[in-house]
Amino acid sequence: MIWEPFVLALFLGLIVSAGLYFAYLWPSIEPLDEPAGVSADSAPVTESTDRDADHDDGDADRDADRSA
Repeated sequence: MIWEPFVLALFLGLIVSAGLYFAYLWPSIEPLDEPAGVSADSAPVTESTDRDADHDDGDADRDADRSA
């Protein structure tokens, strides 16, 4: 019996199955995006005001940069 066609069919079947999995099923298990009102680069306002109130060291340059 010749095994090469069976091994080739099995190998190609695994490649096609993996391709279909990554094309159709992989995006459905990704984490959901953040809510529209929250962005990763902006800190919450309450956190920054608490930090400024607790640790006021009088650094005018930092305060000027933050307001700009």
